[in-house]
Amino acid sequence: MISQILVRRKKILLKAEELGFKQVLVTGVENIYYFTGFWGGGYLLLTQDGARLFTGLLEKNRASEYSFETEVVSAPLGESSFSLLKDYVRTRVLVDEIPFSLKERLEKSLNVGLVVEPKIFYDVRKVKDEYEVRLLKEASKRIDMLYDLSTKIIKEGVSEREVASRIVGEAIGLGLDTPYVNTDFTPIIVASGPNSSLPHAQVTERRFRRGDVIKLDFFFRYGGYVSDETRTFILGRASSEFKNVYDAVLFAQEKGIKAVRVGVKAGDVDSMCRKFIGEKGYLEYFTHGTGHGVGLEVHEPPTLSVNQSELLELGNVVTVEPGVYIPKKFGVRIEDTVYVGENVECLTHFTKELIEL
Repeated sequence: MISQILVRRKKILLKAEELGFKQVLVTGVENIYYFTGFWGGGYLLLTQDGARLFTGLLEKNRASEYSFETEVVSAPLGESSFSLLKDYVRTRVLVDEIPFSLKERLEKSLNVGLVVEPKIFYDVRKVKDEYEVRLLKEASKRIDMLYDLSTKIIKEGVSEREVASRIVGEAIGLGLDTPYVNTDFTPIIVASGPNSSLPHAQVTERRFRRGDVIKLDFFFRYGGYVSDETRTFILGRASSEFKNVYDAVLFAQEKGIKAVRVGVKAGDVDSMCRKFIGEKGYLEYFTHGTGHGVGLEVHEPPTLSVNQSELLELGNVVTVEPGVYIPKKFGVRIEDTVYVGENVECLTHFTKELIEL
């Protein structure tokens, strides 16, 4: 991993130099991990001379153990770690992402300007190296196992929360971690019956009933990297209406995956899925973009949505996840994590054949 980290640093420093910056300040947990191997809070200063990570005493030992080719500098108890930066920051600094109030405090303390440009960091991160792809494949393989378990534990009378609890416990046992995300998302969706019509349904106490559509969306982290997968089942025999919707979503998703390749506009993948779902009469019920990048975050560039002109690049990893959500009735989403290599590869492999449980 050391060689990959050093390459990543060179890339971001080169981009910074092109914009007239000699120093890069990294504050986001994901970016600190990306450039050091340490997952935790602090301030990372990158220059051509090397990397310095400023942390509090609380994280000093862990940061020293897990970071590669990084000098760890800790603040005395009672002092903030950014108070140490003034001895090292000399010129305008390129910063990944930082709250405005903290930016003002840092600029006043350091007496230099901070230029916040998160897109530059995402531009580097969205092209995955071989090491990252290996971790994403491993995350995907383990999430596939969770779907196999799901088909065994979903039964009449069992609640959404009971299934979610079993899945999270099994995930931790498999070496997966729950991603840290904002409150708009949970790392697991178990949505049954009318709840399945909500794209981002919250887990409830509702118990499964015969005839329920059950939508499961799992995204978990392995070695820092998040894979994302959704499958939709039915408890009992599928109605003709459900079969029609399921087939439309599945075919659209397969068409979308085939459209993924280097040099294609991200919006064109979305258009492919949206066109087919529209032809089947369900366009008004397809209420979100077709996909998004995954990596150290569950949602990161590139975005596969309407009017997105960004071109897919070699090394991107994205989701393809069209869905149809009929209010108060049911919803169907099928999602895979896809590697944009010279040969496009689905990393998630659990069957997409309609399963009647």
